[in-house]
Amino acid sequence: MRSLRALFLIPACLVALGSLTACRMDLDEMVMNPSSRDEIITRLLEENVAKQNIMNRLTTDDATKMELAETLLGDTKVKGLAVEKLVADSTVRKSIIDHLMADATAKSAIVDTLLVDEAVRAQFQESLKKPLPKKK
Repeated sequence: MRSLRALFLIPACLVALGSLTACRMDLDEMVMNPSSRDEIITRLLEENVAKQNIMNRLTTDDATKMELAETLLGDTKVKGLAVEKLVADSTVRKSIIDHLMADATAKSAIVDTLLVDEAVRAQFQESLKKPLPKKK
């Protein structure tokens, strides 16, 4: 009787094991499936270590950095934050001003905006009364 049970048990186990391996999705299929891929990415971003590894990989290569920056700057919230950070950085402020002053349209917009403010207009008038500083 035991040998008869063993004869039936072995094929039953093989059938069960075969059905389980047939249902298994390999890594390539999971990555190519959009819902699985989104789930994998979401799980990775929930973990701080995985998130840091992803950020490190995205920011090590210059081409990838530029692609990431262009993607992020498409978002208006990120643009505002980037402008805030750049203007707050005193080492970059001069180059930003020089860049804006090189463009005639930007220069005109800056002057128009500054002259609308009464306090700034008075400051301009006082500055215009003083002689120009000598160039070195």
